[in-house]
Amino acid sequence: MLDNDAYTSPVSLEGKGDLAEKSLRSAIVNCVLAPGERLSEAELAREFALGRGAVRAALARLKASGLVSSSARSGWSVTPVSASEIREVSAARRHLEPLLCAAVLDEASVQRLKALSDMHMALAQRHGLGGDITPTIRRCERDMLELLAARLGMPIVARWLADLWDRSVRLVNFFEKTGRVKLAPANRSQLVNAIVDGRGTEALELLGAANTAFETYLLDRFLESGATVGTEPARRSAGKDKPRRVARPRKPDGRIRTL
Repeated sequence: MLDNDAYTSPVSLEGKGDLAEKSLRSAIVNCVLAPGERLSEAELAREFALGRGAVRAALARLKASGLVSSSARSGWSVTPVSASEIREVSAARRHLEPLLCAAVLDEASVQRLKALSDMHMALAQRHGLGGDITPTIRRCERDMLELLAARLGMPIVARWLADLWDRSVRLVNFFEKTGRVKLAPANRSQLVNAIVDGRGTEALELLGAANTAFETYLLDRFLESGATVGTEPARRSAGKDKPRRVARPRKPDGRIRTL
């Protein structure tokens, strides 16, 4: 089917695909689109005010990133949460993140990393005083990691890492929204200082410890919830913008948790 909107909009199909991917990625990472939820190109095009072609291109990119899947029988769906995905993401991070220690840092990058490190330490100190500043801390952590990835001089690896970090955030968001236990922030300021000062062994140990804590948190939450998310994906009801939620984790008394 032709995307007629591509002929009338001043924005190119490629540009609209980028816009659609950004919107859909955010919705998936933040669990607005639930794990296992079936996705309709037509409904997504209407919901995000985009052409079908742009949505289709975005979904293809998100499939390559591991955030959605497709089949001839079921169509598109958000990747379900599973123990295998948790292990896959954690293992991939263990293999790729050590490359961050080889980042080639110029003076501007060093100064930016030091400023982010100072901000992270200040936020971590405030974190213990109450108030939910975890999202701000995590944004600061992501900025540090992305800066290091950008200085690797390996764009493909940087994109792989960005996808892994997005998948990690999605998994953490899902379990934090369906439970009470939060993932404690990693000590990324100490990691950055170790990399800047050339203490490679210490940096590798910090990366390993953070990944162990990440994987342990997710697997523990998965086992506690008894989640088999997305084994029976929900379809989006025609004419409704709100996605249906599927296979929600249950409380110990058997009641379904709300998302």
